[in-house]
Amino acid sequence: MRSYSGQCYVSQALFGRSANRGECAQVCRLPFNLVDATGKVIVRNKHLLSLKDLNQSDHLEKLLDAGVSSMKIEGRLKDVSYVKNVTAYYRKKLDEIIERRPEYIRASSGHCKYEFTPQLNKSFSRGFTNYFLFNRSKDISSVDTPKSLGEEMGAVKELRGNYLTVAGVKSFNNGDGVCFLNEQGDLTGFRINRVEDNKLFPHEMPDVKPRTVLYRNFDQEFEKLLARKSADRKINIELSLTDNNFGFTLSAKDEDGNAVSVALPREKELARTPQTDNLRNQLSKLGNTPFEAVQIEVNFQENWFIPASVLAELRRETVEKLLHTRKINYRRSSRKIQLTNHPFPLQQLTYLGNVMNAEAETFYRDHGVKEIQPAFEKTPVEGATVMFCKYCIRYNMGYCPVHQGGKSPYIEPYYLIHKDKKFRLSFDCKKCEMKVINEQ
Repeated sequence: MRSYSGQCYVSQALFGRSANRGECAQVCRLPFNLVDATGKVIVRNKHLLSLKDLNQSDHLEKLLDAGVSSMKIEGRLKDVSYVKNVTAYYRKKLDEIIERRPEYIRASSGHCKYEFTPQLNKSFSRGFTNYFLFNRSKDISSVDTPKSLGEEMGAVKELRGNYLTVAGVKSFNNGDGVCFLNEQGDLTGFRINRVEDNKLFPHEMPDVKPRTVLYRNFDQEFEKLLARKSADRKINIELSLTDNNFGFTLSAKDEDGNAVSVALPREKELARTPQTDNLRNQLSKLGNTPFEAVQIEVNFQENWFIPASVLAELRRETVEKLLHTRKINYRRSSRKIQLTNHPFPLQQLTYLGNVMNAEAETFYRDHGVKEIQPAFEKTPVEGATVMFCKYCIRYNMGYCPVHQGGKSPYIEPYYLIHKDKKFRLSFDCKKCEMKVINEQ
């Protein structure tokens, strides 16, 4: 959302690492100075291209109603606990919608059970935003730090020797990681050794002032939960055990309609005590299989006895047969690619066409494109726009002439400067776009 997909070349321009080839150097997370045409510094050492993280979890139902059938959850370079927490959060939200809206169905079988309560603010984030889903907002950037703040916990009340007291509504745990923005606006933090009520005993006393807001970016107890087996996915099945002329039959049917039966030839033997509850209990022990029995029926003409070991083997054979049947009946959806000769809507392609190799060039020429400029990674273009953004720094400062009627006291063009690297900003108000231009 910072830049249009496939249209960001800042990393390539600076370091020869293309974001379009999976090698982004994360230039947008670097600190920049913003200066005007006269060299006057407008903003110093801020992460002016660093945006908050997209979070549409409160609008999932609207997205489904709009026709969305699959969603991508950002997880590049994230750890296992992040993946567990975030996917579980979205899964539970979707399940709640599907429960209320029978017209929606899951794309895969099974249901998940969790040993923890998913909470997005427990995992890495730079704060959340909807970007431009509803309207333009100034609260989409994270200019102070590109790192994770975590959940707001309260504020420093006072410092006493080797501890500090906190005024807040959430409790800390021994081993928690805490961070805050210091007086210079830099993110710093400390680890808590011990907690006593609202007293925090850090590993090393931080240089923090009273009334400073504290954030927890590492919850020790929550991470402990996620470090062990914390979720399970099961497919619902129904089991039915019946007797017949030559012995017994165990039938299984899963939630997708796959059904199997396994016969057990065996001489029948009457039990001395009622067996129904015991048989159901034995059949329910599906252990490490992907199944969970939601209904178990025992339909005997008499109170027959089946040894536990024999019933366990019958159950195992039935599960294996059901798994095999599911594999046979599973049909992966596929789409055949048909070659066409429809003309491409453009006669000319600039470096933004991202034509990197001979095969791509041949494809476009076969579809009527006359002039093809190589991709930026192959042939850098002097003065090229290396980032196209709906996000606008001028708007964030309150100087947008269209939405805010603002008039800037600074002289355009503005420049972003990082060390010896310099980019010019251009504002296309008709398209409501900001462009980052590489003039080097």
